[in-house]
Amino acid sequence: MVHTWNERAHTALKGKTGMLLIWSFACSVLLEIGLMVDTTYYGLAIESVALTVLSLGGILFYIALYPVIVGYNWIMLETVRGQTVRLSDVFAPFRHRYGKHLLATLLVMLFQVLWTLLLVVPGIVKYFSYAFTYFILRDEPDLSITEAITKSRDLMRGQKWDAFKLILPFIPMYLVGWIFYIQLELVVLGSWIFLVATSLIRPFIVSRFAVMYEDARRAYDEQWNRSA
Repeated sequence: MVHTWNERAHTALKGKTGMLLIWSFACSVLLEIGLMVDTTYYGLAIESVALTVLSLGGILFYIALYPVIVGYNWIMLETVRGQTVRLSDVFAPFRHRYGKHLLATLLVMLFQVLWTLLLVVPGIVKYFSYAFTYFILRDEPDLSITEAITKSRDLMRGQKWDAFKLILPFIPMYLVGWIFYIQLELVVLGSWIFLVATSLIRPFIVSRFAVMYEDARRAYDEQWNRSA
């Protein structure tokens, strides 16, 4: 099954990989702008109220922009479905129900962080459990955030190992970026290396999750219809 998902994702990206990589990089840079307002980004100590306010403003700006990742997930889902996408589609979560999409990203991140603080392995497991949340919000916008998260967990049940194998080839690239980020004394350089690494793997990971979601959603709907 993993091989089939890889093949379908590869087919969906054919002829569009360059464009989607550029869009991925653009999304990352947009988020990075928020971090660049934070003075700690440059390794500077916060020594005044003004710098504290500036740093908090940068963090809030970063958080406010984070639904762009929801939008990127949506265009990848549309790409897998063979539909035409435009860069402006990345900003769809800002145009409709922005507050809900912002809260969704915050809740997903919060849950992942809390599980990771408990133990690393549960944090990784929950990363896969919540992987379909943004797709579900695209297909079922009337669901509440917690309902979308719960449905993501239901769709991923019994498939987390397959999901791990699906993105396994891209994990080394992520780890290289992360190692540079935490090891380099020059924070700005480490941050941009990590940005490039995540931008390069994002289209491939999200497209594979989108293909996996399509099959999981279809199986879920068929099971629901049989039991109805």
